[in-house]
Amino acid sequence: MIRSLTFAFTAFALASGPVAAQMKPPIPLTASQFESVVPGASIVLAVRVDSRLRDDVRGEILDRFDDAHYKATTVIVDLYYPQDTPTAMGSGDDVKAGAVLFVHAVATTRGHADVNRATVVTPYVTVW
Repeated sequence: MIRSLTFAFTAFALASGPVAAQMKPPIPLTASQFESVVPGASIVLAVRVDSRLRDDVRGEILDRFDDAHYKATTVIVDLYYPQDTPTAMGSGDDVKAGAVLFVHAVATTRGHADVNRATVVTPYVTVW
């Protein structure tokens, strides 16, 4: 009986292993951390888009509360975001005012970054 229970528990643990390894959202920099980033640093930001004009996106950095809740800040970031930038869970056309994104970028100058890839998470997060 003990061997059966041990076997059943082991089988359950092995079968549920991939569930535990599911992807989680990245932990983005806070607004204050972003303000002290040096040019050339790889960064991850949570951003709510204010406007987009061709390849230039202006947005507000969001501070993470938990995976689904973010707090608006007053820190603005200007992103270079070409149309051909890889975009998950959406497309470049979804990057418009009100959209919430996780951006993987490289800091350029103070308050600016070049986006390498982005994930549109608008339907999955709440901004306070």
